[in-house]
Order: sequence, then C-alpha cells, then structure tokens
Amino acid sequence: MATTAPTRPAASTGQRASLKRMKFLIPLLLLAVVGAVVANVLMSTSRTPPTSLGGSASVEGGLAHIQGVIPTETDGWMPPKPSTAFASPPADELHRVRILLELTVMEESGLSFDPAEYAVSTLGGETWKAVWSAPAPTQARQGETIDATLVFELPDQAIDLTLEVPDGGKLSLGPGHHRG
Repeated sequence: MATTAPTRPAASTGQRASLKRMKFLIPLLLLAVVGAVVANVLMSTSRTPPTSLGGSASVEGGLAHIQGVIPTETDGWMPPKPSTAFASPPADELHRVRILLELTVMEESGLSFDPAEYAVSTLGGETWKAVWSAPAPTQARQGETIDATLVFELPDQAIDLTLEVPDGGKLSLGPGHHRG
C-alpha cells in the first residue's frame, strides 16, 4: 500500500496577492519610521552655546557682561542690610555664588533691569533664581550702566552653568566658582 504525503492546498490567488503586499508594506513602513527619525533630528533646534566668561550678551536696550563670579565663602561677603536669605546655610552640595553683572545701555529707548528675569541654568535644564539681588528693578537711560549683584545658591560641582538673561541670551559662569 502506497502512502501519499498530505498535500498542502494551493494558495489562492487572494492569499498570494496578500503576501506580495506584505512584502512590499513592511520595508515601506520601516523606511517611513527611519525617515521620521531623521526628520526629527534635522528639525530639532540645537542648543545655542553661551557667551564665554568675559564676553557680552545682548539684552533689550543694551549689553550684559559678567564682571565676576565669586563664591561668598571665599570672601565672606554679606549683603549691606541683613537678609533672611542668608539666615541659614545653603542646602547640602550647594553654595552661594555672587554674580557681578554690568548692564550697559546702548539704545535710545533705555534699558530695564528686573532681577526676577535672570536665572542660572545647567545643560540639563535645571534652573535657579536669585536668592538675593541689588538693585531693585530699575530703568537706565542711554549711556548709563547698571551694576547689579545677583546671589544664587548653586551646585558646588563641576557642571556647565550659564546666566540666562532676558531676550534669551546666555553668559557662561565658567568653572572658577566650583570647589568640587
């Protein structure tokens, strides 16, 4: 008795067409995913590097320039009037840094200074606001300068920190204030 192996039924015309479509759609889908990733990378905004320590950044009405980045523990600086911001020491792994900022008014319209518009940030996006500042919000006319002092509680480790100024400018704080 001869045995015959079971035979597979022939694929219908509809099944063959479906298989051909799948062989075409899978590479097309992969190509679309790769294209979307490439487009996302090309369209994303790149990080604008901060102006080097010693350089100037544009602010509405003039220029901002850091004249000093000084840890308060190195010179014992305290504000002229007692401040609650200095009543207790900074949190663990933070230290107080005094930033001496000079604003030069270049425009005829003048320049406004509001310390609340200034912050220090890291490359990763963490930001800190000043815990103390002087002068209070003020206006200056063309040709005048504003000498401001901003005190921040910042990480005492070697990370890239920048002072963010109004209008999106960034000034590097440099590594000189770090102990760790």
